[in-house]
Amino acid sequence: MSLHGGRIWERDDPRSWVDFSANINPWGPPLFAVKAARRALAWIDRYPDGESRSLREALERATGRDRRGIVVGNGAGDLIRALFASLRPRRFLTVEPTFAEYGDVARSLAIPVRAFPLDAAEGFAFPVEALCDVLDEGDLLLACQPNNPTGRAWTEGELECLLKAAEARGALLVVDECFLNLTVPAAATLFRHPWPKGLFLLRAFTKDFALPGLRVGYLLASEEAVGRVRAFLQPWPLNCVGEAAARACLEEGGPFLSRCRKRLASARQAFSEGLAARGFAVFPGAANYLLCRSPLDGKTLQERLVPSKILVRRCHTFPGLDDGFVRLAVRSEEENGRFIEALDALF
Repeated sequence: MSLHGGRIWERDDPRSWVDFSANINPWGPPLFAVKAARRALAWIDRYPDGESRSLREALERATGRDRRGIVVGNGAGDLIRALFASLRPRRFLTVEPTFAEYGDVARSLAIPVRAFPLDAAEGFAFPVEALCDVLDEGDLLLACQPNNPTGRAWTEGELECLLKAAEARGALLVVDECFLNLTVPAAATLFRHPWPKGLFLLRAFTKDFALPGLRVGYLLASEEAVGRVRAFLQPWPLNCVGEAAARACLEEGGPFLSRCRKRLASARQAFSEGLAARGFAVFPGAANYLLCRSPLDGKTLQERLVPSKILVRRCHTFPGLDDGFVRLAVRSEEENGRFIEALDALF
């Protein structure tokens, strides 16, 4: 199993720590989601709707995608495994570094993996031409938008190139958009009408609305593919509390996300400048997290921040990165300031 951020439960008094290792909206969860979750507790004596009809109907209204082309699951991780298991691609193509769980799932299912390395000296630019050239029938190519942990976003032209190549060669394209709504500037999406048969868009409420504990994700795909993926999920993919909170986010979350993006742009800029002034090399990106080369190795930095009760994400477990890299979530202005103060006490 891959090492993730958010390992707050390994610490004493978890609520007292500031977690820069998990890339969650620092201004959530919104009150309307919390209230909806509390109201749904009245239904925990019943089985949830195994088809999640009310949430899929809300997703249809919010996205314009027919509900028959939407499947929901217990977080994006649940859907990634079901997706690979149902499609059984001939080969999995990806870049590295990227979210390691993609490759872990493929290998666990005995699916061959080919990863294209990204170069830090080139700003972790994507090898689009190389990816398109090697795509073949039965392949599955996955693009994380924006990429985790580098934060670099795929351009609209790059994604269009991948989709065109996949369609021409009988391959499949999955775009993980779980970080999409917190990108600054806004990153491109391949959402379109009519829906290409080989396109899959993965999304979740985890990052946008700070709901990782409720585990709600969804996949947009063709109706045929949705049926195949659903067959690999448990009979009740979502609990009633998570479904209610997610539905509230769809119905009321637009203004909330807009405000958060504006604050994020300012907080990200200030945090980047503060880190750079203290010897961190911050790589450019569009996500609500920063990939940095640290003046201290990740292990040392992590240990020295323990007295300040601050967690960071060491990147030595990402293929292609070493312990000189750390990934830092952009959190609230106050919390980012707390991080900078902790650094000043170190150097």
